[in-house]
Amino acid sequence: MDVWGQGSYEETALELAPVSEVAVAALGIAAGERLLDLACGSGNAALLADAAGARVTGLDASPRLLDVARARVPAGEFVEGDAAALPFGDGAFDAAVSVFGLIFAKPAETAVAELARAVRPGGRIAITTWPRRGETFEVVSLMLEALARVRPPEGPPPVDWGDPSVLDRLLAPYGELEIRELRLDHDQATPEETIERWERAHPMWMAARAVLEPAGEWETLHERSIATLRAAGGRSSSPYLLALLRRR
Repeated sequence: MDVWGQGSYEETALELAPVSEVAVAALGIAAGERLLDLACGSGNAALLADAAGARVTGLDASPRLLDVARARVPAGEFVEGDAAALPFGDGAFDAAVSVFGLIFAKPAETAVAELARAVRPGGRIAITTWPRRGETFEVVSLMLEALARVRPPEGPPPVDWGDPSVLDRLLAPYGELEIRELRLDHDQATPEETIERWERAHPMWMAARAVLEPAGEWETLHERSIATLRAAGGRSSSPYLLALLRRR
């Protein structure tokens, strides 16, 4: 099933576009360099790297989003695949970027090792992640807690990509690591408008609804989510981390 192809992730991608601008700029792309956009989605970072003169390859698990990316970046190459088993040779790229994409790969350690393998020594990797705080995190936590009540998670707990010490553990063995915290500004939608958009268009929320609504948990989550954003005064900005790795 094309989970991330459900709904209209393009709407979320549009909101995240400023983060792609920051991440691609941090790489200092030179014309002709080979760049991998890992978990490329609709191709925000690939589009920017292409405009900078890079030879772009995008990889994602969603066939529909890959079609969207191909239409936006005709000169790029877009491949369906798994971030933990990259179909590329050692040192195939001069640089790589993953904007809130690598954070979903499992196992995390394997995916990081694969990404480091695919980027040549001396190359650069930019990864963005969400720290575990802020209004958006609080609402997503409500959704994950509801899912856990209905369908308890199996296996070990997920890796906390928003913890700088975890990023250091995962990435620093492969090179020189710099981590910065930045903020993403949001539009001034009301709490009701924000939750409605997520429920209508965001793949994670659509998948959650398919599980929670039959279990009678959905309306409670809907109301608590709106109340959480309202109590916080809305959703003006969210913190995020930019991890820049220079491969050794």
